[in-house]
Amino acid sequence: MNPGDVGVWHADISLLESDAARLQRSLAWLRDDEQSRFARYRADSDRLNFLLGRVMARRLVGRALGVAPTDWQWGQGSHGRPEIETPATPLQFNLAHSSRLVACALAMNREVGVDVEDSQRAATDPAIVARFCSPDEAAAIRVGEPEWRERFLAIWTLKEAYLKARGLGISVHLSDISFSVGAIDGDQSANGPDVQVRFLNTLADADPHWTFRLVRAGPRYLLAVAAATPDGVQPAMTIEPFPADWLP
Repeated sequence: MNPGDVGVWHADISLLESDAARLQRSLAWLRDDEQSRFARYRADSDRLNFLLGRVMARRLVGRALGVAPTDWQWGQGSHGRPEIETPATPLQFNLAHSSRLVACALAMNREVGVDVEDSQRAATDPAIVARFCSPDEAAAIRVGEPEWRERFLAIWTLKEAYLKARGLGISVHLSDISFSVGAIDGDQSANGPDVQVRFLNTLADADPHWTFRLVRAGPRYLLAVAAATPDGVQPAMTIEPFPADWLP
């Protein structure tokens, strides 16, 4: 990756479901404690989401660093944010999954976060809008209208991407992060709608220099990326499917 770039890749767990040999090769990339964690998941989808995320990150970070996928040390920062312990590097990465989709984001010299949400997930309680959204967001979501749920999921996904980039936990008042989102059209190849953010109240002093991207990753999923832009320069950002031949 070039300095300052942001790259995001996404993949469906069917890449592992469809190939038993590939699944076993992928498991060999996990440390002993990771294999134990994999085994503790009860649902097949949870196990495969965990495994695919680990394998995607191992491959992508290894490629960016110029080392083998298992030759860098996986660490964990505040609130569980994944980090690269060794070698020392300005590279950062982040992971997300929802239903069957896994996403991994990489960035040089900047904080980065990614989140995905399945638009076909269980019904959303309208009361969550007043609890977690700013007044301006709630007015834009317009609970009760046909598209209110997708508008809420778009804002929620952006909030999660920002929190994950910052390594912040649930102690943050989500209503103090206020997004304005344009029309949600296109697919993963599009730039997505215009996204603006304001930080309010407890976050009024937060660094405002961030860039956000919101796209569709196929027909079911919304994918959001948050990247710090302390120098004010918008990063080159790519969002694309993870190649199957990059798996073990």
